[in-house]
Amino acid sequence: MSDGTNTAETGTSSSSGIQRLVFLLDVDNTLLNNDRLKQDVAQHLQELLGADRSTRFWQLYEEVRTEREFVDYPLTIERLDQEYAREGLRETLRSYLFNLPFAGYLYPGALEAIRYLKSFGLVAILSDGDPVFQPLKIRKCGLESAVDGHVMIFVHKEHELPSVFTRYPADHYVVVDDKPRILSALERFCPTEFTTVLVMQGKYATPDDYSPRPDDIVPSIADVCGLSLDQLTGVA
Repeated sequence: MSDGTNTAETGTSSSSGIQRLVFLLDVDNTLLNNDRLKQDVAQHLQELLGADRSTRFWQLYEEVRTEREFVDYPLTIERLDQEYAREGLRETLRSYLFNLPFAGYLYPGALEAIRYLKSFGLVAILSDGDPVFQPLKIRKCGLESAVDGHVMIFVHKEHELPSVFTRYPADHYVVVDDKPRILSALERFCPTEFTTVLVMQGKYATPDDYSPRPDDIVPSIADVCGLSLDQLTGVA
């Protein structure tokens, strides 16, 4: 995974005059169907662990998420293993979770959307998540390669804008995400530097209750390919 310093010269826009354009793409429920992945994991853990231990796994999952403010499967596994120390659950669960067929959870059109955006500028992943499982998922599903190693993972990415600007200096940024909360925060913080695109996928993508509104709303990641360069850069 790149540290984001190996940037490349990127494209220009015709009517906006923007000389350097950087696209920042979320992963979970934007490029990859994380809701379906979690459902499949829950079903498998029910079969693997039984009802009681499976229920305890998800209780610990929520406790860890509250404590750390992001999903952390490795730490959840460690805590479950401590509670069932004689059953050797750690390696079994890590082997299962770390070898999931992540590429099968990419949304249709996700890689095509990345290729489309790369024709206009540099494309990078800007994701929330833990420092172990999240980069593994991004690498194994093929997204790290698709964006040429330009990957950033933070606990709260909307709070890390100075780091983003330092790693990827640009005249304009386009953020593609499924969470209205994230996009609204960016609209408040940097309304002139960002174009925000809401992808209506996953449990967080609601059509109401967000302000300011995103600049563009698309039904799926595949529909990003239908946005013109002027739409992507916020040109009327």
